[in-house]
Amino acid sequence: MTDPEAAQPVPVRTALIVLAVAYFFVGATSLGVIGLVAEMSAGLGVRESAIAGLVTIFAVCYAVSAPVAQAVLGGIARRRLIAAGVTLMAVSCFICAIAPDYLTAAASRVGMALGAAITGPTASAAGAAMVPPEQRARALAAVFTGLTVASVLGMPLASFLGQTFGWRVAWVIMGLAALATAPVVLRVMDDDNRGSRATLSVLLSVLRDRALALSISTTALQLMGQFITYGLLAVWLVQVAEAPHHLVPLLLFCFGIGGVLGNQVSSVIAGRLGPEGTVTACLVTVILALATLWLLPPVLWLIVPTMMMWSAAGLMVMAPLQTRLVRLDPGKSNLSLALNASAVYVGMSVGSAVSAAAYETVGISVLPLLTAVGIAMALLAFRASLVR
Repeated sequence: MTDPEAAQPVPVRTALIVLAVAYFFVGATSLGVIGLVAEMSAGLGVRESAIAGLVTIFAVCYAVSAPVAQAVLGGIARRRLIAAGVTLMAVSCFICAIAPDYLTAAASRVGMALGAAITGPTASAAGAAMVPPEQRARALAAVFTGLTVASVLGMPLASFLGQTFGWRVAWVIMGLAALATAPVVLRVMDDDNRGSRATLSVLLSVLRDRALALSISTTALQLMGQFITYGLLAVWLVQVAEAPHHLVPLLLFCFGIGGVLGNQVSSVIAGRLGPEGTVTACLVTVILALATLWLLPPVLWLIVPTMMMWSAAGLMVMAPLQTRLVRLDPGKSNLSLALNASAVYVGMSVGSAVSAAAYETVGISVLPLLTAVGIAMALLAFRASLVR
């Protein structure tokens, strides 16, 4: 006879995989448009910069709506929220696919962001709630794998689909895949996995909590720093690292693989160093990697492993940071994780803006040094969060 205790980890692992898939669509809908810039620009008759602006629309809407969604909808069973979120992303993908003009495409990005804002933080909170406290780091790393895979495959996959079948078909395919995830989420989770609806006072209490607020600020500063260089990494590789144009996709893929590997080992390292020690070690590693990139000569066999070290340590931060937020106040994990998800997109937006401004004023070669400075700010914020 099968031992029920022994059978329990299988559905939990399955549910975590499904949550990771749901999180994949958060990243894919956010970043996929970057791989379709040329095709959407031609199809909608607008400048490529206008299509790039669709990323900003998504980021701003996500940042605003993630905590609001948790405050308003937090008491609903998480499986229903996630299913509704991925369904909203899917419908918005379909709207984008048939968009006759730029305004409709922009409106579809708002819908994608709202669906993603419901899905991402809820998936993290659901994964953390499925396991005992000592296994939360591993569970959160498993769920967050969806976003790391999207960061590696989202843009090149969207680009491939757009070039092969057209950008409208690319959005239809993405929408169908997201839509197929909804019933699976409903099947592998139960109604007992739920948070609580929060009032404005509870939301403000998260922001007033020194440790929570500074930990969330760490996320924003870290992503800001990362995107100062990552936002123009392809250009940096050609102009500073002197990489041939045809090698840039492969080099970006190597960077993404580093991030996936980092996320996979984050729970192991967190088990040895604890969440706080892991975050500190990762931020120090990123600072050293970016300072090294700034100093290195244009030699790819030196640059590529340094990039991968940067990527691995940078993405390794996210799971232990989320673990810390849950551990600091489990009762407010819905809101703290939602605010942390907002901080991700705030950091991405600010970092991209700084990247563009720095490129125009001081040149692209200095971007890694500016990233190192941004990560140092994140490290200071995190260390300050440890003083209660």
